[in-house]
Amino acid sequence: MKIVQRKYTRAYVALSGLAASLLAGNNIAFADETDATTAGVAPIETTIPAFPVQPSADLMPTADSAQEETAAYTDASKESIVVTATVLDAGIYGTNQISGTTQPNAYVVVCAGESKVGEQTADEAGIFTLALANVPEGTTVLQVKVYKDATQTFLLTESEWQVPVAEAVEAVPTVDEEGPQASPTDPTLPILENDVASPTVEEKQPELVTEDNQAEQIPDTEKESSDTEQPVQAPLMTSATPSVTLAAVTEAKGTWYYYVQSGDTLQKIATHYNTDVASLTRWNNLTSTLINIGQLLSVNGTNAYAEIDKETRAFATKAEFVNYLGQYATEIGNDYNLYASVMIAQASLETAYGTSKLGTVGNNLFGIKGSYAGNSIVMRTWEEESDGSIIWIDAFFRLYPSYYESMIDYAEKLRNGVSWDANYYKGTWKENTTSYQDATLYLTGRYATDSSYYVKLNAIISAYDLTKFDGPKTVAVNYNAIVSSTNFSIDSLPWGTIGYKYLEPCSNYYGKEIVVTKQTVDGQFAFISCAGKELGWVDMDALKTFSTVKASYTLPIMNSGYSIDSLPWGEPGYVHVGDTASYYGKLAKVVRETANGIYAEISVDGVKLGWIDKRAFNAAFPSYNAVVRKGNYSIDNLPWGASGYRMLDTSSSYVGKTVTVIGKSADGAYLCLAYTGLPLGWVDYRAFESFDATVVSYTAIVSDTNFSIDSQPWGEAGYVYLDASSNYYGKEVLVTRKTANGAYAYISFAGKPLGWIDIRGLQNFSTVAVNYSLPIMNGVYSIDSLPWGEPGYTKIADAAAYFGKLATVLRESLNGAYAEVAIDGQRIGWIDKRAFNNARQVSYYAGVSGQNYSIDSLPWGTAGYQYLESTNNYLGSLVKVVAESIDGNYKLIQLNGRNLGWVDSRALAALNTKAVNYTATIRSVGFSIDSLPWGTPGFTMLGLTSSYLNTTVQVIQESVDGYYALVTLNGKTLGWVDKRCL
Repeated sequence: MKIVQRKYTRAYVALSGLAASLLAGNNIAFADETDATTAGVAPIETTIPAFPVQPSADLMPTADSAQEETAAYTDASKESIVVTATVLDAGIYGTNQISGTTQPNAYVVVCAGESKVGEQTADEAGIFTLALANVPEGTTVLQVKVYKDATQTFLLTESEWQVPVAEAVEAVPTVDEEGPQASPTDPTLPILENDVASPTVEEKQPELVTEDNQAEQIPDTEKESSDTEQPVQAPLMTSATPSVTLAAVTEAKGTWYYYVQSGDTLQKIATHYNTDVASLTRWNNLTSTLINIGQLLSVNGTNAYAEIDKETRAFATKAEFVNYLGQYATEIGNDYNLYASVMIAQASLETAYGTSKLGTVGNNLFGIKGSYAGNSIVMRTWEEESDGSIIWIDAFFRLYPSYYESMIDYAEKLRNGVSWDANYYKGTWKENTTSYQDATLYLTGRYATDSSYYVKLNAIISAYDLTKFDGPKTVAVNYNAIVSSTNFSIDSLPWGTIGYKYLEPCSNYYGKEIVVTKQTVDGQFAFISCAGKELGWVDMDALKTFSTVKASYTLPIMNSGYSIDSLPWGEPGYVHVGDTASYYGKLAKVVRETANGIYAEISVDGVKLGWIDKRAFNAAFPSYNAVVRKGNYSIDNLPWGASGYRMLDTSSSYVGKTVTVIGKSADGAYLCLAYTGLPLGWVDYRAFESFDATVVSYTAIVSDTNFSIDSQPWGEAGYVYLDASSNYYGKEVLVTRKTANGAYAYISFAGKPLGWIDIRGLQNFSTVAVNYSLPIMNGVYSIDSLPWGEPGYTKIADAAAYFGKLATVLRESLNGAYAEVAIDGQRIGWIDKRAFNNARQVSYYAGVSGQNYSIDSLPWGTAGYQYLESTNNYLGSLVKVVAESIDGNYKLIQLNGRNLGWVDSRALAALNTKAVNYTATIRSVGFSIDSLPWGTPGFTMLGLTSSYLNTTVQVIQESVDGYYALVTLNGKTLGWVDKRCL
């Protein structure tokens, strides 16, 4: 069996040669270290000026490490090319086979003397595995030439590789020389927590290591003739080796696990770590002095590695490794908003696809130093001193139970940065990037100094299609909603995403109020929490938006005919929890209101009860300030005479003081008071007046400008002029009291008490509350402050200014002729209802099936209509139809709650689909790409699958029967295809 191995050259010689070549532009020659006394200089032929021979694999990271060097050169045509170092996989075992990594798509040629014995084009990641044919017996050196392409015109690099004597190596296997314990770490890397030695291949049968007095029992496999080049051997521990330094001790906390290497003995290890053989024997449960290469020994406590190591998976191929990590990376990437593709690519590069010792033994995929849960793995590595000399040190790396913990730790590192800069890796966060390529570029020069680091990561991502693990991009949000459906699942990731897991049905939370904190950018899935507990991802169709407004005021419950519910009455899943009758007269604190102001969430005596109709407060009654005029009336916890009432104080304590009236009893006989912001209780309304008055409640219009508004009815003792009716002419006011003779009324405007006014200055104004939406389809009408013709009405705008807009009707005049409307949530004014006559309200879904139809501000052809955009932008989209022209020819459509405009009905078709999210590759020709699933009324052919053969697309919707899929490419919708082509 032949083992192809790279020729040895010292790392610092290679680095010096590289500097010299860049400065002088000369060809390079290195001294080969064949023994301690002789060194020959072998010239290296190359057609590329100033391109250095690469350092030996024995002292340099492997091809998939982040520390590879790159060099730029210029060929005869002055074409600039960045060349990646060619690195042969050390320890590749197999008859006449060689493999490694070089420039992506480069052409590799292997020669034995003057004869070619193998050639191959590297793949897009630069990986090659080359079978060798007709290698002459006795061949000791192979030449590896790397060309730009198969034309063999431009030579990128040329190296000599020795074929060691197989029998000598196989007699007694030695420790893998490529491991972190034997290969120095590239000193050019920044001093970061991810500074790790290079990956290794799988170790063979372990070598037995004994105490010094048994060393002669081990065959010496390292002694060969002086003219045969030897593999590099890690320096052995000896009694002269200094013990572990204080700096190293403080670097790791807890149990240290040392990786046994060739030449180690228990005595040497004990001396190095300031302990004794007896302790090592006891801690590691040893029954003899024999130890094995690759064995993990605890050097400062009980060895619990068997309980720590939970990662037992072995990988036959690189693809198997990346797919195994993918199941974790998708979940972790989603949780931390990082690219799973980048995470997998870095782990693959740093561990040579899971074959490095640090990766296989320590489960450390990213070379993070220190300890994890109190455990470290000790790897021997080297550092370069200021004088250029090399010293060997102990490096403590985190020992993880599994790859999953390593990936979580890595994600925490990218999210939390370094001790001196929490945002050090912010350029890798999804919210700060447009693609994974932004993240890999940001890591270059930051996570690793290799200038082509991003090129290598991108090549791995492309070669293994790792973007499929990234899942949908998400955005942070923060709003409340209600779980309004029982037919959806709650999953660990958005449904259909690679690696998603079913958690529970959303029926477990039906009718519950939840908080949405994240959404996919397409608005199809939401991440929800309930009562502070994170639940997972759910389809947005399972939710109903629940808009509320924070509030903080106190009112008494004065109507016993309403329910108290878990949600506002009528919301999906609301549950009856009590009745207002149980709290009649009690002061309720309002903590939230619905956006429409109809319902309030309340607490009584500090206990949250639920939601209540605000009419239970007599909410039409606004609070106002008043002066207590009479004493000897009781102030009670409930209106006098109500069951359970008791006296708290008397009005005598407050005569002459200004209090706030915050409520009234149903019959108007009692008022609820507050003083200096604190509730007092209930008192007879007569405590406020030196005259007789009755309680009323109706709306009116200020219809005259010649009256005063006073603190008391005009002429009463102590009355004070407050304002003039002309300041409120045409305004709608609320009348809450009238004098016994009916001559004066107490009025409020917009919740603010005004005072007393002569009744002749008012005109009654009766309305009916409603709630529906219609588009304004006739622009000849005005929008007024009051129904047209009412005293004091003023024109606000023309209906034409809102032509085609969807208006929400809030109130109607008693005769039904006028409507008070709001547009885009803003109250506008009153309009003649004939402005709606050319449209009707509808609510259903349809698919955009017609190509080249216009979407307009008004139905096409209507005076003043404007072109907005084309239906081509929404082909295959599911839209909501909210209004139709009376003739049914034009529809007003919405997408994701946003009005798009009016469209010809022929551009729409009934459509029944479900949302999905996954990638697929178009593998068949002969299928059409259509605006809607083939055969759906109105579908049109947009193209053919032959135009996208072998193209990976994103599937975002499927027909309910599962036969057709809506696909996109690079964010652009292509159309619907038969799933048999995928």
